[in-house]
Amino acid sequence: MTHTPVLVHAVLKLFDPRPGSRLLDATLGTGGHTRAFLAAAPQSEIVALDADHAALEQARQELEPSAGRVTYIHANFAHLKDSVIGGGILPPLFTHILFDLGLGSHQLADSERGYSFHTSGPLRMRYGLPALVPAQLPLLNWLERRLGHQPEVADLIARLTAEQLTELIRHYGEERYARSIAQAIKQPPPLRDAAALAERIVLSVPPRARHTRLHPATRTFLALRLAVNRELEALQCALPQAVSLLEPQGKVAVISFHSLEDRLVKHYFRQAQVAGLVTILTKKPLRPARREVTANPRARSAKLRAAVKT
Repeated sequence: MTHTPVLVHAVLKLFDPRPGSRLLDATLGTGGHTRAFLAAAPQSEIVALDADHAALEQARQELEPSAGRVTYIHANFAHLKDSVIGGGILPPLFTHILFDLGLGSHQLADSERGYSFHTSGPLRMRYGLPALVPAQLPLLNWLERRLGHQPEVADLIARLTAEQLTELIRHYGEERYARSIAQAIKQPPPLRDAAALAERIVLSVPPRARHTRLHPATRTFLALRLAVNRELEALQCALPQAVSLLEPQGKVAVISFHSLEDRLVKHYFRQAQVAGLVTILTKKPLRPARREVTANPRARSAKLRAAVKT
């Protein structure tokens, strides 16, 4: 399955790459944005980072014609600066840094990861190397200490109480029916796969909420995925590191796909601007045009924010 990069033309217009540009693609995926950057700036160099080893290897194969211009690093962007320096990148400075926070088609299609409502994949939702940072919710840090490792979805369902699951689903998913969903999840028999989880969620919400544009399980699946991968915490750690890795007048752009991510990026850019670190380039987030959404429905919720280092 081919993954179409979201808002790629908007990113290139904002970045305006030139010969000699250096891009840090903090979320390589299968390489769509990197491929476009390479084509737009023929003498550019790219450092490409991803927590998902399978995605990194797929991108390496697809970008083979440009092998001499791309350096690959298998790492979570929560540890962006250490990963770049540890990878021997000299100088550790970039003209452009990009974060695309969406899941790739290859990840959604892999039933073994458990992201899809429609497959019998295991209750995992882990996408690669973990972010070794504290969770926003104390209950997740408590559970990690109990388990000796960061939990997967099956651990959350088995070890947390209905009350704790309610808190998690509200915090990371902003789900209005969090309590009834959490109570349903904890009911016997134990859930074994993602499709069964989605079905139980659908049955736990009021009938009027079962036939909306957004699948009833969307926010709960999002909450579980964010909790397992510490995605918000990783992003919160990564943004200041990204600014520190930019050359003067270097640009950072973030493509987000839900309100929690977008809010975090907006607030950080505002704080960094007040501190004199950056100037915001996008007064309001850029959204995909109707034509792009028609061609790639997954782009519908995408928002692009960018800033330039002062």
